[in-house]
Amino acid sequence: MRYSPEQKTRNRERILDAAGALIKLRGFAATGVDALMAASGLTAGAFYSNFRSKAEFLGALVDREMGSSVLRFEVASAAEAKACFAAYLSRAHVEQPEQGCILPALSAEVARSDATVRGAFERRLLEVHAGTVRQTRDEALAWSLLAQAVGGVMLARAAQSPDTRRSILKSLRTCIDEAIDAHESRTGSNT
Repeated sequence: MRYSPEQKTRNRERILDAAGALIKLRGFAATGVDALMAASGLTAGAFYSNFRSKAEFLGALVDREMGSSVLRFEVASAAEAKACFAAYLSRAHVEQPEQGCILPALSAEVARSDATVRGAFERRLLEVHAGTVRQTRDEALAWSLLAQAVGGVMLARAAQSPDTRRSILKSLRTCIDEAIDAHESRTGSNT
């Protein structure tokens, strides 16, 4: 059956919506096309009418999901930055990867992907960084805060003990708040 261009676009978005959550939960390599399509309620044929390969699909998913990450880290003040990182380093984000940011869920898999996928990831990662730089006015601090937050979520998700998870998240929230406060004091900015 041939779909209209509008229906094809809706199907593509439906696939990306459903599959994005599933892949953030299970991982890309562990999730086959059949599982992706079952999650979206469409057939494998619909997958291949929208994406030539699973790698092309990953590139589209990375671009789309990283767009959400760009918005997540777009903050205007120190208080907003602290709130952003506190929400990121929350128990809810750790325990519900399917609803969260793609960075801690798929960065390791993207690193093993082809140049096209890594390029899409890097382009969006630089946008995430730029949003954080707008608040901090410090490129190195922005990278540091992002790396701490993403790494902290990854470590907390891997930890078995709820106490260890809480300790990781609380420690990083404290360190990030202190880094933002120290930067504000040093630069005298009050954005």
